[in-house]
Amino acid sequence: MLLVGNPGTGKTPTAEAIADQVRKPLYALSAGELGQQAEGVERRLSTVLELTERWDAVLLFDECDVFLQEWSGNQMQHNEVVAVFLRCLEYYRGIMIMTSNRADAIDGAFQSRIHLTLHYPDLDGAAREQIWRRCLTRSKCQHALTDEEVRRLALVTINGRQTKNTVRVAALLASHI
Repeated sequence: MLLVGNPGTGKTPTAEAIADQVRKPLYALSAGELGQQAEGVERRLSTVLELTERWDAVLLFDECDVFLQEWSGNQMQHNEVVAVFLRCLEYYRGIMIMTSNRADAIDGAFQSRIHLTLHYPDLDGAAREQIWRRCLTRSKCQHALTDEEVRRLALVTINGRQTKNTVRVAALLASHI
């Protein structure tokens, strides 16, 4: 499964909800953890895939854009890494959820291996308001703001992650006053 959208639009929470729904642990991996050399990528990725299969976990491969990009004739090292990634994925039997910020750069070789792609639009005002309310409720601060104040906050164009972080910092600061 591939989840595509700008940062803070809900891709990671979707993966968390899927893992929760199927009652499996979530193993989160970012592309940076695998490195850039084909041999290291193959070794690390094989280990992660083996562990997630053994643990029957959902694998969240976050920000995997670098591995999904089209092959380039003048970037042999990158092409080797992409080939390793494709080869490892070919035999993976578990649930893998990949996230990407760039739908336009996905190689056709990956498209045929992805069973489902979901595109996440940028948040509109109603979605931002809902996220503000959810974050405030989770932080036990839902009564700190009036409905009108929450509606005004939702007019500010920030993403879900920024909203969550803002509420966390505000709650932390408020606890020290």
